[in-house]
Amino acid sequence: MKVVPLAVALALVLSGCSGWHEQAGVGECAKPVDLDNTNVEMTEVDCASQEAMYRVSSRERRTMCPTGDYLTESSGRSRTNGKTRLCYVLNVQKGDCLRAVNQYFERVACGTGTRKVTKVVDGKSDRALCGGDDARTYPQPVRTICISR
Repeated sequence: MKVVPLAVALALVLSGCSGWHEQAGVGECAKPVDLDNTNVEMTEVDCASQEAMYRVSSRERRTMCPTGDYLTESSGRSRTNGKTRLCYVLNVQKGDCLRAVNQYFERVACGTGTRKVTKVVDGKSDRALCGGDDARTYPQPVRTICISR
């Protein structure tokens, strides 16, 4: 009778109901698993996809990501690499329209209630570059992203 529980477990895994999501590696892109979840939980997506809102900039073996506007996801503890944090930067271009949902952004069609990426400056991490716009700054990779308020 051990066949039935094994078959049920296999069916759950194959149907995607296992609760496990593929984590992106450094340089890869990700999207939120659930925009309504207030805990950061991401899954890997192709960087060419419209859903690729975030890119992993680093995997840290410390309690925090570098100083900056990173979205941080804690990964589980393992015997070999301990508890780590994935540090995500926005994966956007000038002209993208965004909608804020909890701690996330999602890419949407431009219109009422959306915010627009007004500038992306690589090589500089400086809020002053954004004037009156909302700024997202990152030291790794060095980048400033300006978003209309």
